[in-house]
Amino acid sequence: MSVAFFTIVVAALTASLNAESAETEKDHVLVLTDKNFDDAIKEHEFILVEFYAPWCGHCKALAPEYSKAAKQLMEENSEIKLAKCDATENQDLASKHGVKGYPTLKFFRSGEPIEYSGGRDAAGIVQWVNKKTQPAYKVLESADDAKKFQEQHSVTILGFFKDTSSEKASLFKQLATKIDDLVFAMVTDEKVYKNYEMSADGILMLKKFDEGRMIYNGEYESNALESWLHVNSLPLVSDFSQETAGKLFGGEIKSHHLLFVSKQSDDYLTLMDAFKKSAEKFRGKVIFVSINVDVEDNLRIMEFFGMKKEEVPSTR
Repeated sequence: MSVAFFTIVVAALTASLNAESAETEKDHVLVLTDKNFDDAIKEHEFILVEFYAPWCGHCKALAPEYSKAAKQLMEENSEIKLAKCDATENQDLASKHGVKGYPTLKFFRSGEPIEYSGGRDAAGIVQWVNKKTQPAYKVLESADDAKKFQEQHSVTILGFFKDTSSEKASLFKQLATKIDDLVFAMVTDEKVYKNYEMSADGILMLKKFDEGRMIYNGEYESNALESWLHVNSLPLVSDFSQETAGKLFGGEIKSHHLLFVSKQSDDYLTLMDAFKKSAEKFRGKVIFVSINVDVEDNLRIMEFFGMKKEEVPSTR
């Protein structure tokens, strides 16, 4: 065998191996296998990995939102990468990372994995991974900063503290670090206080639904404040979807009142108004959920309750 021929063979083999181990990308999401997984984790400081099964309905529902989140992060020039791994084709890898159901999402930060606990929609995914890689709260220096920050989120938690080392401010920082599905910011400038009609230190929740704004009037104690944040950050009536299911049914409130309704029905708005009035009376005790029966995926929930579409509207 000539030296030249040997060199060509080695080069071809090397290229083949590199092609096997290199990350491929589909819809802005890296595709990982047992051959390139470890290299990807080493190469990227922040990477969220979805272990999925091709036949899994929840995985199929997540796919477009996952791709949308990956695209958004790419457009923002974020260092955070989103990846997926077919657990049925890479069973040893899935077993190594404790995958027992689909989809399982794990976030690797400098190679160390943590369980993903965020939403299943693009906005929720981006918010969660950003929260894990950035400071737990943002310091807003001006009214313009506050306005821009508020406009970016459906729910915003603002802490107004002139003394950022006070006990109340420290509790705010602690919960900002602990709670992943809400965004927090701190204000110290008195001019911004006036813009938000805050006459003293306190915590303000701004929402793009229901009341629009709420001021915390309870005890500055961790459990009490955390409970207030979780309860009041939910709409009085939440729309059920695969994306919202985890937050609606995985929280501390275990009682739910379900309204099965068609959004195309003539009396939809009337029904929702009445349902919201009931929700106001039981806020913090019962979560009120609207389930749109026009959505095919929701028909399985009707079947679970032994209902037929002809029985709608109905509550459970």
